[in-house]
Amino acid sequence: MRKFPLFLIVLVICSQPGFAAERDIVARMGSLSLSEADIQGIVNSMPADARGAQSLEQRIRTEMLRRNLAAEARSQAFDKKPEVEARMRQAAEQVLVTSYMNSIAQPPADFPSPDLLKQAYEANKDALKTPMQYRVRQIYIAGKDDKSRKLAEQLVLEANRKGASFATLARKQSQHAPSAGNGGDLGWLNEKDLAPPFRDALSGLAVNGISAPVSVAEGWHILKLEERKEPELQSLDKVRDLLVRNLRLRKAAQLEQAYLEAMLQRTPISLNGIALEEIIKR
Repeated sequence: MRKFPLFLIVLVICSQPGFAAERDIVARMGSLSLSEADIQGIVNSMPADARGAQSLEQRIRTEMLRRNLAAEARSQAFDKKPEVEARMRQAAEQVLVTSYMNSIAQPPADFPSPDLLKQAYEANKDALKTPMQYRVRQIYIAGKDDKSRKLAEQLVLEANRKGASFATLARKQSQHAPSAGNGGDLGWLNEKDLAPPFRDALSGLAVNGISAPVSVAEGWHILKLEERKEPELQSLDKVRDLLVRNLRLRKAAQLEQAYLEAMLQRTPISLNGIALEEIIKR
């Protein structure tokens, strides 16, 4: 019996069509599978900033479940039910209409012009400012009873004593473990993201100021304002992509509306009011 080198056997096996097709499979659920091309399609449909491994895996699992459910429904002729067929036709038609209108309402590649972009920047300067930001430390006391309230008030007095270290006090007394280990440091917080009680407390503090206990449903927060960053107008270069995207979306909506209005002028819609009344009465 003639013997062949192992590497030659492996080469022959790997060159078989079935083996190559199997290697192309990335995910499988029973008899259903997703190929590399399928996965690439999923990746392409995801926002660029959401294409992490965990997000992609979740999307793949969702797609496999969707396909498996669809196959199961078809195996039971569920797609042949009249009401299901009607909804499927509507869904397919909506995809067609949406894709067609997207092509019609697509702004020119060079839109917006530099002048229009600059006009949009000048007109939206207030909205293009960075939010007010606060760098904050906290001491958190859990509970809403008198004992918790009195402890919070006592800690405010201690924190305001000359030479007192708020960070040291937070490490010893704060009952919010994640920030307590860092001396109560919460980092930079955007004003617009803060709940009203915290926003009100911080807006009235000077830098290095310490708030009275801020009441929340679960307890009390004592805040120290370490730094403040005032709103600043971002440069045109920094917000260019945002402005271009918004201007193109607005232009697309205008083009779509103009197309629909022109269609209605060419072929007006007529309604039989009597027939409508009869249908409503049924």
